Amino acid sequence: MFSGKNRAGIRRINYRIAALFSGLFALTSLLLLGGVYFTVRGSLREKELEFIRHKLLGYWAVTQTRDVEEVLAGLESGAVGLEGTPFFLRVSDEDNATVLFIYPQGWRDFFPDNLEGAPRNPDALLTLHSPNRKYSLTAAGIPLGDEYFLQVGVSTEQSRKALSLVVRNFSLLLLPLMLLSAMVGAFLTARTLSPIQKLAAAAVSIVDTGNLNERIDAVRARDELRDLVGPFNRMIEHIETVVKGMKGTLDSVAHDLRTPLTRFRGLAELALRGPEDGRRCREALQDGLEEADRILTLLNAVMDLSEAESGTLRLEMADTDLVELTRKLVDMYAFVAEERGVRIRLQGPETLRAFVDPGRFRRVVGNLLDNAVKYSPDGEEILVLLSTRDGRPRLEVRDRGPGIPAEDASRIWDRLYRGAGSKSKPGLGIGLSIARAITEAHGGSIGLIPVPGSSPGPVPGSSPGSGPDSGPVQGSDSSLDPRPGSGPGLMSGSVPVSGSGSGPGPGPGACFFIELPAPSITKL
Repeated sequence: MFSGKNRAGIRRINYRIAALFSGLFALTSLLLLGGVYFTVRGSLREKELEFIRHKLLGYWAVTQTRDVEEVLAGLESGAVGLEGTPFFLRVSDEDNATVLFIYPQGWRDFFPDNLEGAPRNPDALLTLHSPNRKYSLTAAGIPLGDEYFLQVGVSTEQSRKALSLVVRNFSLLLLPLMLLSAMVGAFLTARTLSPIQKLAAAAVSIVDTGNLNERIDAVRARDELRDLVGPFNRMIEHIETVVKGMKGTLDSVAHDLRTPLTRFRGLAELALRGPEDGRRCREALQDGLEEADRILTLLNAVMDLSEAESGTLRLEMADTDLVELTRKLVDMYAFVAEERGVRIRLQGPETLRAFVDPGRFRRVVGNLLDNAVKYSPDGEEILVLLSTRDGRPRLEVRDRGPGIPAEDASRIWDRLYRGAGSKSKPGLGIGLSIARAITEAHGGSIGLIPVPGSSPGPVPGSSPGSGPDSGPVQGSDSSLDPRPGSGPGLMSGSVPVSGSGSGPGPGPGACFFIELPAPSITKL
């Protein structure tokens, strides 16, 4: 079950992401507000200055056609009045003494000294403040001839009201938008993290209960999360397969170890309980050594597989005659096969050189022969073919056994895997895994060639180059044709081929192949 602590952790992640979204939205909104505020402020400021320049140039133009004193007299008498936007007008003489000062009512507190100390600089802007007002006055000036100086100023009250309105309206919109963004962010985050929450729940359930049957429904996952759910399910499935294989292997190892250990103990007890007899003790020690060898062989096989799969397997490469190596193995397994009337026939050229580790490669061929003998019906034949393909040494082992079911064909190379039909046979399910690992360590490939009646197509999990197109299949290459005299240098005559239809047989059989790199001149 998904604990409350884990749910609280997911909720905290949701809240943090939602808060992050809201914070980013608020920051973006504030940046937008700042941009709008300063843009509007600059526009209003430029409008104020444009109004001042317009007034100054208007009065200056009048003085160009009329006498300044006459213009001032007209202003003082009201011939030129204040209309539209409120502004103040001040004319000073060359001593900066006020000659004329006109301003709206209520602006008196802006001029405590009638601007007697204001600079007579046409390039400078004058800003006037009042302790009783929140807005200010902006003024500029222009010379009227050599004696007088004209100043015109406007209020920033309208600009300030406009900016305040912008900030207020934006704030009124920002608060609900932030709340909405937090709600939408929380919803989308919860929806997006739902597959991750299911992954966490499945992982916690597996850890707490040990049940590897948990799977995540990938139908509702979207985009990259679908790609996350799929590998997770495949990982759990693979772990489940490995764990089941390990349990089965441990049972098999325990069963296979129990017999030699029981015999070992029994021999020791008999030797100790009987009379003191050097010959009897010697025989007991000899039998005990044989049982210890069986145990060591089993443990070494498991360790060799681990080394091969981890890439740490040490190979002692040498120029080797595969025909001679294979002949010795065939002779050795022929004694075991004769007990059930199974015959092993070797076919191929007189010699076939390859650059391999003889001891390791002997184990690969031995595993394939062991499987063929183990699953061949009584009285049948096993064909071992040696050949070359594009200069690469190739070996095939064909039997007339029950074949490999389609549900097992894709997993026969998995470590510790044993199909349903092989559980009644002795073994640990690591023979083919060791064969594949050692072959790939040599730079070669190993695979299963489908035969009629078995699973079609290339077998997933086999080495690169496996499958029906990777090499000759039954009857497809004259050099491998089992008929008498069908190829040069053949060492034997005809023999029925798995699944070829020649001769009786209880099943389609199986055909494994090994293909090694071509031996180079430097290696040889």
